[in-house]
Amino acid sequence: MAYHGPSYGLSRECQMKSQAKFSLERAKEALSWVEAVLGRKLEIVNNGHGMRDQLDFAYMLKDGVVLCELINLLCPNAVKKVNHPTAPFKQRENLELFLKGCETYGLKSQDLFQVNDLYEHKNLYMVVDCIFALGGMVGRIQFIIV
Repeated sequence: MAYHGPSYGLSRECQMKSQAKFSLERAKEALSWVEAVLGRKLEIVNNGHGMRDQLDFAYMLKDGVVLCELINLLCPNAVKKVNHPTAPFKQRENLELFLKGCETYGLKSQDLFQVNDLYEHKNLYMVVDCIFALGGMVGRIQFIIV
């Protein structure tokens, strides 16, 4: 991620508004659902202190591997090849593949986030909203099947 320096004026206001929309409780609830679907706990990088803020949330999902595994469980073969990356372009590719998989599964484009929302920590509340929308879609599809 490129460091863009401090924001001023309108850019700063937009950044503050975006940060205010992020709810740590909602993010924890979304990650709990992801863990339940995957059947395992997600790793938090901050030495076992739990998820403290939106950056911890972002770092857990930033490489896209967890999200690709999630969509593949819900919609088999939605992501043909999950990259286990260290290179930034592979991480971004995973995020793009997850978003395409979500569309294949039935999410509308307004329910999705942009890759930069997660990768550059821009609008992390959009990532949480996307996970909630995905969970809602799972509930609707399972209700229809039963």
